[in-house]
Amino acid sequence: MKIDATTISVLKNFAKINPSILIQEGNVLKTMSTNKTIMAKATVSTVFTKRCAIYDLDRFLSSFSLYDNDPDLDFVENKIMLSINDKNGTCVYADESNITKPPEKELTLPSIDASFKLTNSNLKDIERALGILGVTDIVVAGDGSVISIQAYDMKNPSSDNFSIKIGTTDKIFKAVFKSENIKIIPGDYDVDICAKGISRFTGKEVEYWIAVESTSTF
Repeated sequence: MKIDATTISVLKNFAKINPSILIQEGNVLKTMSTNKTIMAKATVSTVFTKRCAIYDLDRFLSSFSLYDNDPDLDFVENKIMLSINDKNGTCVYADESNITKPPEKELTLPSIDASFKLTNSNLKDIERALGILGVTDIVVAGDGSVISIQAYDMKNPSSDNFSIKIGTTDKIFKAVFKSENIKIIPGDYDVDICAKGISRFTGKEVEYWIAVESTSTF
């Protein structure tokens, strides 16, 4: 079998969340960060034929560059065989007990206390602002009229900040995210936030559950 380019893109993104992954049979990929603040799930076009654990996902994907083209993959008892023309290689399965795995049970939000649409353009602007201003927090705030997304420093409210209006609301809230937790594939997302400290980012083929910081208010 081969892994198509879209699936590789998803795996590269997941490697930023957790360097290891447990791949299960089928076409659904899941991962969870080692500190359990981020979980992601994607439905991909590649159908995996065997359950296997990969300890260094980034290295596994980088090894594809050793071949002249996308290698053929054969999932056997304890390793993945990679081959194309006269080139061959292997990736030995990891012990699942050494990998942080997402729960088998599907996650649901206990409640939805704020919702908004996040465009790829808005997120790119916020990420640029984080770098330029040297701040580390992403805040989504509702003032009872407008929802805005902000590049902000929760430890120093008087520091420089940047804000974009992204919607309307009749609620007053402030949802705080660590910018390092927003590791999502570029695209547009429907975002739901629960006051109990969790959010869901729903894209076209991928979902992320991301922790909301305790400094948030609802």
